[in-house]
Amino acid sequence: MKISTFADKTFLIENNEARIRRDDNLALTATFAAGDPLPPGALVGAPKIIPKRTEVRVTEVRVDEARTVFVRAQPVNATLNLPVGWTLAANLEGQFLNEIIGFAPDNLELPPQGDNFTVTDNKALIRNGPPDFTSTGTKLMPGAFVLVAQASKNTDPLGKFVKLSEGSLVAGLPQPGAELGWTAAANLTPGWGTAFSSPSWLDEKGPNACWERGRYLGPKLLVNIVGVGSEMEQITLDSLEPYLRLIEAAAKKNLVIAVESGFRTFPSQVRLFQAFKAGQGNKAAEPGRSNHQHGQAFDLNTRGFDGSPVYDWLKKNGPRLSFIRTVNKEHWHWEYRPEEAAALAAKGKFALASVTR
Repeated sequence: MKISTFADKTFLIENNEARIRRDDNLALTATFAAGDPLPPGALVGAPKIIPKRTEVRVTEVRVDEARTVFVRAQPVNATLNLPVGWTLAANLEGQFLNEIIGFAPDNLELPPQGDNFTVTDNKALIRNGPPDFTSTGTKLMPGAFVLVAQASKNTDPLGKFVKLSEGSLVAGLPQPGAELGWTAAANLTPGWGTAFSSPSWLDEKGPNACWERGRYLGPKLLVNIVGVGSEMEQITLDSLEPYLRLIEAAAKKNLVIAVESGFRTFPSQVRLFQAFKAGQGNKAAEPGRSNHQHGQAFDLNTRGFDGSPVYDWLKKNGPRLSFIRTVNKEHWHWEYRPEEAAALAAKGKFALASVTR
């Protein structure tokens, strides 16, 4: 699976003051030094600025502690002596919105390709095949890299069990080994990574830990995506494709949907809750109980209730695309809940019964 979306695109500089930042400190503006190629009108000591409407390619992305996204911009026309370097993603037309940066964790031996998984449950049983998928009494080795060859067809849910083989990397490509049998799909995490055995991954309050109503759900692979204000947001890999379908459907109606807040780590929820309790922040749920910690919640750029184009479109189309409203008085809060969304769509509704405004 190719996760980053910006590498093969061309972007336009939209800001008149698209300053290049210093490589060693993105908070500071880079200046032209003696010996630098100078574009027309530029002087030594002047700030490096990429002119408005310049076509650029993005070769790298960085995110600072405030989650602000910077891109390394390479002008397409190299003959104009325009500066190359780091600039705010907000300086690009469209503000780099909904561009996918990568996975978290990002140190995987092989990112998800659709069939490569790591065994991440230390109680993962090897099972016989259909129809009963009975246990063989043997366990899979935690941390093992496996390839999925087949998914169960007559189970609820579909694909509850999967047929596996051993997996290995040969010259950077996944290769199947001996067949292992069947196991529950829930025992696996997409991608191959020794990171899935790390203390950080297994930490119940770590950067990938999911919680719902005070109950620890386990870790999930996250995707870094650019949200409103060119800030880096995170969503779970299992909600990525549904979210992309949502924004693509809205785009056909000339509407831009973007994330204002996605997945929140346990530590970030602690900070928000402490600020709220101290009277210094917005209302925030107790850590472990926020809807933004289970990996299905999206605060979207609705900008209001009825009459807001994005909100009106979501009311009509969100449920058929598996997104519904779940929190009262929060027009921006939508969740990826496919089963509940299908039931609501059949009734012509878009929100849980508890949502009255």
